[in-house]
Amino acid sequence: MSARIRRVIILLVAGLLSMVSLTAEVAKTAATIFNTPGEEVLVTPQTLIMEKGQVVKDPAARSGWALMSDPAHAPGKGCVSFWYTYKQDPGKVRITYRLKVADNTDPRPVALVQVCIWENDLKRDPNPANVETPIRGTDFRTANSYQDFSFEVAKGEAGYGGWGVTTTGITQLWCDGINVTQVSRFTPLEILALVHVPEKPAELKFAPLVPRIHETDGLFMAAWRFADAVKLLGTAEWTHSHLSVHPQHTTLTDYPRKWQELYGYSTVVLNNVPAKAVSLTGCLMLKQYLEDGGCVVLVGDTHSLAQGQWAETALGPLLPVTLPVPSDLVRPSRPLLLAPCGTLFADLQWNAQPYTMYYHAATLRPGARLLCASGDIPLIAEQAVGRGRLIVCLLSVMGEPNAKFPGVPFWQWADWPKLLAQIIKQP
Repeated sequence: MSARIRRVIILLVAGLLSMVSLTAEVAKTAATIFNTPGEEVLVTPQTLIMEKGQVVKDPAARSGWALMSDPAHAPGKGCVSFWYTYKQDPGKVRITYRLKVADNTDPRPVALVQVCIWENDLKRDPNPANVETPIRGTDFRTANSYQDFSFEVAKGEAGYGGWGVTTTGITQLWCDGINVTQVSRFTPLEILALVHVPEKPAELKFAPLVPRIHETDGLFMAAWRFADAVKLLGTAEWTHSHLSVHPQHTTLTDYPRKWQELYGYSTVVLNNVPAKAVSLTGCLMLKQYLEDGGCVVLVGDTHSLAQGQWAETALGPLLPVTLPVPSDLVRPSRPLLLAPCGTLFADLQWNAQPYTMYYHAATLRPGARLLCASGDIPLIAEQAVGRGRLIVCLLSVMGEPNAKFPGVPFWQWADWPKLLAQIIKQP
């Protein structure tokens, strides 16, 4: 069995395991893999070649294979190969090409390398797409010997690396691969200084005359039953956006990203999605939305809260709880029974004994209002922000119901949609 086939089998098995094992540990591991700082791409017989390239054996190459362009067989300028990489975080990224040429005496450019971030969201991108950097023959210290050529580029929240090698057709050119390294990471404040933040229109006001709720479609969204809660509000409207996780981007389709769209909703439910899906700019807009009277419900589970890096956004200082870093999902020795705090949920049937099998460990902040708890463990908390409300649900729908434990999982509790409806409609 070839190494390539084994690699494909391993990836397929890993994918199946990640679908079956729905635990916080899986989510944490996936996040660790995604944030790997470096990517090395070596040439193999399967490497994509363009019109001026061919894959050849080369004992001096790191993999034993190299991309070669020979003007005797393919004269003229043209692309040799092109790669994309996706694992880099916002910050400075270094790309290193390993090249060699047959003639290092020519002062003219013998190779052109592309160094860019496709779909970069920096408003002052110093390395826009399709910019080629020349490498001259005399830039090589020795002929027929590999040499590293490194370049740096700034990457924002969005975008992915695009790296290409082009020959000018002057001499034989070899490339045995590239290495992409994370040099530094931007802080949230640094990113916000580099990207375009849309300005809120003057005198913008909330449009809905009836409750309008938007919910993000994260993993397990249906189990939380917000759609059922909206039906209990009578004339309320409900829309949702779909979470898309891809190596190139993590985003929400149909999410209200314009000011007028956002202010068309009375409540935004961020259901099990990472902050990057909304973006730092989107979180700034949500902060203003809250201050002007909106309601945001931040729901936990596998991809949200500490795991989703919400504390590092503009909403972080406004949260009613302090979240541990990096991960906060805990499975206690026995399920936690939910209990109301105050009179908001006093009319619900608590004798059904709703419980959660996982919860997000957090500490209630001074001034926050506790809505639901299990003993001294906060489970639902609220913080007033300007004229609005920011609510955090520290529960999780993970875990199989325990037949030996009295009660019912909270998401199967008949009154759970009623609880959510009261959260949404309370003044």
